[in-house]
Amino acid sequence: MDVNEVKAAIVRALPEQSALPPYAELCELREVLLGHIEVLKPLAAERINRLNHGTLAWYRKRAKLDSIPYEVCQGLGSGLQSAASHVRSLGYTLLFLVEKSGVLGRGE
Repeated sequence: MDVNEVKAAIVRALPEQSALPPYAELCELREVLLGHIEVLKPLAAERINRLNHGTLAWYRKRAKLDSIPYEVCQGLGSGLQSAASHVRSLGYTLLFLVEKSGVLGRGE
């Protein structure tokens, strides 16, 4: 996995701009994000499952992890605003997975 590619996808998904990108660009970015999420989810799950079960930290992280399959099966919606919102949400999910998977700490 190329960490720089993952970081670039996160930056693209979480822009600080007022104008929305074209719908086609959001479709392409969604596919990129979903690919990274699919790779990182098992790594993050492995690390989260090593936490003490029943603790608040474990419940919070596990709840977020368990919500990911529902988020990724959602489409972009029919409008530009809904598509941008969904891509932004996937960007935050990918950021969560990067942080919890430990890939940045391993230098991969």
